[in-house]
Amino acid sequence: MKLITLEEHYGHMAISKAGAEKFKELSPHFFEAFAPGMPYSPKPGTLFDLGEGRLQDMDANNITMQILSNTSAQTADAQQAVEACRIANDDLAKAIKLHPDRFAGFAALPTAVPEACAEELKRAVNELGFVGAQISGRTNDMFLDAECYESLLAMAEELNVPIYLHPGVPPVEVQKACYQGGLDPIVSTRMATCGWGWHVDAGTHMLHMVLSGTFDKFPKLQLILGHWGEVLPFFFDRIDTAFPSGMTGLKKKPSEYLRENMYITPSGMFTKELLELCVKMVGVDRILYSVDYPYVPNEGASEFLENAPISPEDKEKIAHGNAERLLKL
Repeated sequence: MKLITLEEHYGHMAISKAGAEKFKELSPHFFEAFAPGMPYSPKPGTLFDLGEGRLQDMDANNITMQILSNTSAQTADAQQAVEACRIANDDLAKAIKLHPDRFAGFAALPTAVPEACAEELKRAVNELGFVGAQISGRTNDMFLDAECYESLLAMAEELNVPIYLHPGVPPVEVQKACYQGGLDPIVSTRMATCGWGWHVDAGTHMLHMVLSGTFDKFPKLQLILGHWGEVLPFFFDRIDTAFPSGMTGLKKKPSEYLRENMYITPSGMFTKELLELCVKMVGVDRILYSVDYPYVPNEGASEFLENAPISPEDKEKIAHGNAERLLKL
């Protein structure tokens, strides 16, 4: 079975250097908490490999294509972000050109410079052949429904490409209020990130966009959320009851936007009960596939879907059909 995975990452030194100072402020113990050998820490050398090592791993685990993205652009300093993202996107395009049947790309965007994002997305899609963009969490504590990002959202809608809303480290104030409180710094850091916090923050980000009227303004805009929708599918009924249309002024129920403007992926959380729930809550046509490589290994990804308690037709949709349709592959 052809398998296309959408939340697969690569590192780039230009972006890493541009975001190093801000990232250290956001999460001073991050690299201790994700030391080699810790869960969700990539094996040495895998993150920056866009060549034979990555391809061999894909082949060994029946991964047909990876949609590649960088998760560090949102901490890039405003003085460096535009150039760093441009260099990273150009270099990713070169790697894709060498293996066009194995790789495709989501653009890194300089969200610290909002007015530059739409043009870089347009360049990445029209000139480099990218299939969308990935944005990791908030930038300077702002959600994507901030007024300064309207041109970016309008461009994504115009180009008919999705934005993958990836988790990012929550704001410092949120970490202090919710994830510290006497915990060991390593435990606190992992609670604020991979263990809970950045998933909740990503789901909050999407819900904030719904409640702000983003999808009334941009009805064709499509976002992708990993980790089975970052908690949201479990709360559809609760959200609809809490936010009646007379209160929000929205044209639809919140869950309708979440079913019509959001796709979800597993991001390596290969639990059949979660798959079954999301098929019921979101619908099989809105589920894509992902591993979260190299933070999660590729091993077991194809077997999980092959053995999933859904029809062969639905397996094909999740494995590749929905991605081919959305990304125009």
